[in-house]
Amino acid sequence: MPETFLAEIHLLSAEDGGRVGPLVSGEWRTVLGIKDEHWSARMQFDDAPAPGECFRATVQLLVPEAKQHFLAGAKFTVWEGGTKGVGHVLPPAL
Repeated sequence: MPETFLAEIHLLSAEDGGRVGPLVSGEWRTVLGIKDEHWSARMQFDDAPAPGECFRATVQLLVPEAKQHFLAGAKFTVWEGGTKGVGHVLPPAL
């Protein structure tokens, strides 16, 4: 079973080095980083978040062993040729 969690993501503005345009496909394959370690991931979300906006996404880690680093409250970077956003893991819904 794929390892997934809910996260809140803040996309950096284009002026701060973020993406130039919005995310439009409802899915973003990217790399998440904590400290000096990075893992491939897929995010699924609604709408089309634009640079500078915050959104919630379901995150699937493509390397299951990475799950140990993504506990509730963990902060991470979102990387795509450079840091494009920051996020944190939300606690599971009860």
